[in-house]
Amino acid sequence: MREEQNRDWKAGDWVSGVSTLDEFFIGYLDSASEGQLWKVWVTQSDHESIVGERVEARSSKLKKLPETSALTAEDRRALMELALLTHDKEWFQALAEQQEQAASPAAAPSAGKRGNRPVNRLFGTIPPDTTY
Repeated sequence: MREEQNRDWKAGDWVSGVSTLDEFFIGYLDSASEGQLWKVWVTQSDHESIVGERVEARSSKLKKLPETSALTAEDRRALMELALLTHDKEWFQALAEQQEQAASPAAAPSAGKRGNRPVNRLFGTIPPDTTY
């Protein structure tokens, strides 16, 4: 069954595993090499020296990480700032639209949270008694 799952893997998939040199890592698949070996770009590891490097790992020692595409409000704001810094108007507008959808009444946060109050990127939420 594991071999069947490995057939669905492709370059760019995020995995965790153990390299052929017994180094635990998290990274993404770069390419398949001979047999059941994969080349993996390492982004995190218990051996700092391999972070940012490509290692080989047997497919039996790899586990595909779950795919997530949900951005938090904080992630979205950070990306919006990046879009502004890079003058990417279309990207900013797409993120702003996602932010509005996330702030809709159906997705409103529970009482006691920030709600729709303005947020200052340096100091956090503006207190409710502040006029703006």
